[in-house]
Amino acid sequence: MNFLDFFRFREEPFRLTPDRDFYFPSSGQCSIATVIRYGLEQGEGFIVVTGEVGTGKTMLLRYLTTRLFKDYETAMLISPQLSPKELVLAILRDVGHEIDGGTSLDLLLHSLNDHLFTLAKDGKKLVVIIDEAQGLPTKSIEQLRLLSNFETDKYKWLQIILVGQPELADKISHTSLRQLKQRITITETLHPLSVKEVGEYIHFRLTTAERTDLRLDKKLTRLINRYTGGVPRLINKLMSRTLLVMYSDKKFSFDKKSIQTAAQSLGMIPERQKNFFPMLSYSTGGILFFFLIMMLI
Repeated sequence: MNFLDFFRFREEPFRLTPDRDFYFPSSGQCSIATVIRYGLEQGEGFIVVTGEVGTGKTMLLRYLTTRLFKDYETAMLISPQLSPKELVLAILRDVGHEIDGGTSLDLLLHSLNDHLFTLAKDGKKLVVIIDEAQGLPTKSIEQLRLLSNFETDKYKWLQIILVGQPELADKISHTSLRQLKQRITITETLHPLSVKEVGEYIHFRLTTAERTDLRLDKKLTRLINRYTGGVPRLINKLMSRTLLVMYSDKKFSFDKKSIQTAAQSLGMIPERQKNFFPMLSYSTGGILFFFLIMMLI
């Protein structure tokens, strides 16, 4: 009997890849989605969303592209280590233009302008979404500022959403990008889940995988929160490994031992222990160090 059959899952509930079917509308996700919708409706040129690794930024973007952007054409670029020319070329290709890479930047900008003009005649705008935007070179971010100049007296033809890790805010605050910073009117941060939402998140994913009866109690939920800090990607990793431990032990319900075994195999440390022993890990050396300290105490 394989893993899915053992638990009677329709599909793996804790895959790490973003899957819109498993989008969990946490309070933070819903709040930012509402703010982005408002910013687009108001015609804001730049919107910035930051968040730590694994907090669900890419999942939010995928949700937005299917639910909020029906009245917009979208170009979504991921991990763009792109020069200014490559950036414009990538935008054009993402909206369906087959353009030779040898085309000059000036001609690419003319092509983009023509495309935006055509959209405007149909009452539409282009929304450019840049994921992992902290990786963009400074010159490319400046190119985005110049692209935001495509506009009429009434509204902008192109709106830009920059999404990235906290380093993105530091990069934008640099003196060389002060003109861009002045154009950013909406800046939001996606935070980890609360303890209550951790339980709701796990139960939502289990239910989506068609196991409405497989549940965690409050104590186990708090334990998972201590290991993961409420970060969805870490929750997925821990829960996926916990299910594997349970499968190996032929267990059909969650328990403390399975979660702790899974966490230890992943090198995860509970939050309190992490704070008390910042250098301690689940390595052999870390465990020996822990017992040495306890003996001294």
